[in-house]
Amino acid sequence: MMPSPPAMIFRGMCKVIAIAFVTNQVLTTIFTYAVQQLGSPLPSDASWLFSCVTCGLLTLWLQADARRAFGFARAQGFVKTGGEGAQPLQIAQDCPKRWLVILHIELNPAAIRA
Repeated sequence: MMPSPPAMIFRGMCKVIAIAFVTNQVLTTIFTYAVQQLGSPLPSDASWLFSCVTCGLLTLWLQADARRAFGFARAQGFVKTGGEGAQPLQIAQDCPKRWLVILHIELNPAAIRA
């Protein structure tokens, strides 16, 4: 049984937010450390701005990468629609970047019918 589209979107967005948050924290820590090693004081606004821009770019990049992976998987035949009584969409186990294809489907449930 497939979850409802709002539940799928929520699950996909939770994944994107979690990945962006963790990666953003790591990159902001590295950025802060690198600036401190240069010996110049880091204004708090610079760290905040770096963090906001990084988080936004990570989110956009992850969604775009998921969209490209889904398009590639459909073109190469890794994604197939099921017949009657079968799952509406089947993703091959050997699909490269399978988790990105699943993420795209969760973020865009209409992709199942496309």
